[in-house]
Amino acid sequence: MKTSTSPCVHLVAVLFLLAGHVALLPAGAARANDPRRLPALTPQQATELVAQAKPLQLMVTELSPEVAEILAGLPHELRFNALTSLTPEAAAALARRNGPLLLPKVAALTPATAAALAMHRHEINLAGVTAIGPDEAAALAPHAGLLVLGVTELSDDTAAALAKHVGDIVLNGLPALTSLPLAERIGKQTVVRLGGVKRITPEIARALNPPVDLQDKALGYRWIDIGLTELSPEAAAAIVASRHGFSMHSLESITPEAAAGLASPFTNMRMWGLKTISPATATALAKTRGILDIRMFGPELPDDTARAFASQADKGGWPAIDFGGLKKLTVPEFAVIVVGRANLHGGLGGVAELSDDVARALADCKDPLKPLPSLTSLTSAPLAAKYAAQPGDVTFRKLASIPDDVAAALATHKGKVDLAGLKSLSVPAARAFAAHEGNLVLDGLEEIGDEAAAALSKAIGPVSLKGLKQVSPAARAALGANAGIGLPPAPAAP
Repeated sequence: MKTSTSPCVHLVAVLFLLAGHVALLPAGAARANDPRRLPALTPQQATELVAQAKPLQLMVTELSPEVAEILAGLPHELRFNALTSLTPEAAAALARRNGPLLLPKVAALTPATAAALAMHRHEINLAGVTAIGPDEAAALAPHAGLLVLGVTELSDDTAAALAKHVGDIVLNGLPALTSLPLAERIGKQTVVRLGGVKRITPEIARALNPPVDLQDKALGYRWIDIGLTELSPEAAAAIVASRHGFSMHSLESITPEAAAGLASPFTNMRMWGLKTISPATATALAKTRGILDIRMFGPELPDDTARAFASQADKGGWPAIDFGGLKKLTVPEFAVIVVGRANLHGGLGGVAELSDDVARALADCKDPLKPLPSLTSLTSAPLAAKYAAQPGDVTFRKLASIPDDVAAALATHKGKVDLAGLKSLSVPAARAFAAHEGNLVLDGLEEIGDEAAAALSKAIGPVSLKGLKQVSPAARAALGANAGIGLPPAPAAP
């Protein structure tokens, strides 16, 4: 006897099978159908992408003038991550775009393509162009936007042609700059980016940094980023006479004479690559004004260098220094300056260790102390009491253990005490913390004894114990009886 099957059943079966096939499609197949990943686009695909009105990163390796014309209408970021060459016709179409042209993989230009791109009014990023001739440089000259090139060398003729570029120029791949005309052109820029240039003559330094009235607000914030590995006194003086700030992250050391050349009413000095600072250099740097950002220097200063910094600070004034890379403080007079009265740029969040002499000096310091949240050891009760007497939170989240007298000192604080790194809690410490009037954070504590729990259960302030894992039923009951103590959920009954 035949049985009939309804059309609905057939439809459900077909849909089920299709769904199974879709699920079995490899992930690569879905990606291959993404037009953003295709090596070439049709005009229809380009139109559909632009209609989505979203930033686009394309993997096309071929670009027709018709598709370029459509893509140029995108009002959001448009980046070509795989395009290595560009025809003059496609370049002309893209040049009409109202926004940056990001072509970081284009490796070479013809004069015709360069001339077409020069009609663009905004930034052109050609970071992949590592070589360029005088004809291409001359063709780019009318371009009034920012030009980013990846050139690694320039002939005199090419540099002279590039010096006529109307808009600003970025040449971070250039290891040397010897062309005076090009240096003079770049020196007119508010921001100079020459991150690969390792050495410059005093003449080039002055061309890159012509003297200006730095009080003139119309100049904007004048900055130079340059990859110098050595800094002459002449170059230092030229820079601070022309720029509000600089970054020289390839500079590993600086002479006292060059440091003295940095003296100015105010300069933002970023030298993250410094590896050595002599006492004489420290003295000279401490006489500068502005911001001295050496945040990567560390893990500690040589004692004689630290004393030189402190000695100059005692004579009055120094820049706002970023000592964020220091891990250890060993010189008392220096520690009193940087943890106490000195104005710092950034904090001392990396300091993990203090010598005993430094701890004693800080405890006796008359000035408020800056936070040292990364200390891994605190054994000085007087120093703990000094922090406890200050307003604001007391935070030592890296301490795994503390002596009982340090716990008693910290418990006198009237606000929040965050010791989230503590792994053990003695009975005397628990008694001291029970009398603490503010919030107490002990979330790193994974186990607690019955006697310590009984003592802490009498806490008059809120206590957070959210990391507890090993606790007896009696201890949990004691702690749980205090509504101000936060505990993790009790384990499920077996």
